[in-house]
Amino acid sequence: MSEKKIATIKDVARLANTSTATVSYVLNEVPSRYVSADLRKRVLDAAAELHYIRSTMASGLKGKKRGIIAALVPQFTNIFFNRFLLGVEQVAHRNNYIISVCNTFDDSVYEKQVLYNAIGHHVDGFILVPTEGSYSNYEIVRNFQVPYVVAERPLHQSHNYDFVAMDNYDAGYTATKHLINCGHRRIGLMTWRTNVTTLQGRPEGYYAALKEAGLEISPNLLYAGDFSEEAGARLTRQMLKDNPDITAIVYDYHVQALGGYKALKECGVRIPEDISVVIVGDPEWEFIADPPLTCIQLPAFQVGQRSAELLFDKILATGQDTPHTPVSETIKGTLLQGKSVKTLL
Repeated sequence: MSEKKIATIKDVARLANTSTATVSYVLNEVPSRYVSADLRKRVLDAAAELHYIRSTMASGLKGKKRGIIAALVPQFTNIFFNRFLLGVEQVAHRNNYIISVCNTFDDSVYEKQVLYNAIGHHVDGFILVPTEGSYSNYEIVRNFQVPYVVAERPLHQSHNYDFVAMDNYDAGYTATKHLINCGHRRIGLMTWRTNVTTLQGRPEGYYAALKEAGLEISPNLLYAGDFSEEAGARLTRQMLKDNPDITAIVYDYHVQALGGYKALKECGVRIPEDISVVIVGDPEWEFIADPPLTCIQLPAFQVGQRSAELLFDKILATGQDTPHTPVSETIKGTLLQGKSVKTLL
């Protein structure tokens, strides 16, 4: 069976027995061009019969909106960004838009290529989660005056821009505070060694909860490593070896937590009888863990949703003289209590 050919404007013109210019006037609803009712019907009937799809690229080249936004994320395999994109998709669908999803792999060189490519295809706007240290790449977006919203990772520039992120400080604080409320005093922290400034909020929240409770703030209880299962497993074993008196661990990231969870099981550590565990994040595997783990449910969907709402506010305001005041918002996560925390009181 032969592949069905995509109809072109020339095909519609041929079937309707008219010019391509007339077809363009009808399909684009150009008010300044008179087309008789009979000819208009012939064109519309031909387009319907051929299942013609108007070229959004051509519309973009003429300065019209294409109905496409681009969303750039650094780690497509990270479930946080999967849920984030679902939030973006919901708002895009509500506005009759589609999204072009781009994984930058946290590679600033590749990210720059993606930005140029998307701008070349005349996307109507961007939702951007920057790669680490690549903030100069976004001069490209500003220079072409494409509407954009930044999510999760801020740009270190003097100019203002719309920004939405989860409240990382509150996540670290809430996870640690829950353990303290359950009587724990020696609490280890596993975190990711990164230059993303917003993510520094998680260990800052951990320290704040300890300080508020009058507990010792010891750098020996904080272990930082790569964003990997291997690092989580290795550092968990090291933490247990260095601190035989700890009763609880906060894992700042679910990838490290998975490695740490496996290491605890392999070492014969019982959860929560020997070590209590709280994870910042709610990965799918958390729900089948034995026992179910207490975690901070991250507002990934809500961050994506709000980012898209702000972007469409800007897209719809394009061409208007309405002044725009940049927005900066954080959204808190939610503590979900499982059975991985033992009460010591």
